[in-house]
Amino acid sequence: MANHSLRQSEIDSLQYISSMTNELVQMAEASRFPMISYLLGMAYAEAFDVLRGARPARHAQLSGNPLHPKVQAKDNRAAQPRRA
Repeated sequence: MANHSLRQSEIDSLQYISSMTNELVQMAEASRFPMISYLLGMAYAEAFDVLRGARPARHAQLSGNPLHPKVQAKDNRAAQPRRA
């Protein structure tokens, strides 16, 4: 069962991600890095699940890269000095 809510470019990206993470899992296992192998395996499984429609493609709270959050709209009020 394919995920029909995805655009072709998103499907292509997920297929590439799953292919690359699978290769990285094999490299990590060969180099005996079990935690890296595990985490990459989880990324592979997530991409594969989204592709086959077992998981939603997007989560409202988790959209984007959590390490680089989207810039929020700035407040129009003047900046207040910090108080100690």
